[in-house]
Amino acid sequence: MKKSVLGIIAGAAMMFSLASCGEKLLTDEQVQAEITTGFEAGKAAVEQEMASKCDDNFEDRVTATVDQAKADYEAEKAAAMPASKK
Repeated sequence: MKKSVLGIIAGAAMMFSLASCGEKLLTDEQVQAEITTGFEAGKAAVEQEMASKCDDNFEDRVTATVDQAKADYEAEKAAAMPASKK
């Protein structure tokens, strides 16, 4: 008798657990919310990565730009100088 009662209880528990594992479909609003959440998370990660890359080499880029501007100035200054002063 105990075995049959335990069997019935185990069967009922198994049926209940299988019934709750059914396919769950999302509504259109839920799908859009999931897409928006994923997009915002990805966007934040990309923005953070690009900002860190920019910060990492900012000094080098500024120095290179200043050095190039100095070289351009010196080249223009030398080209504008009369031939007699060269």
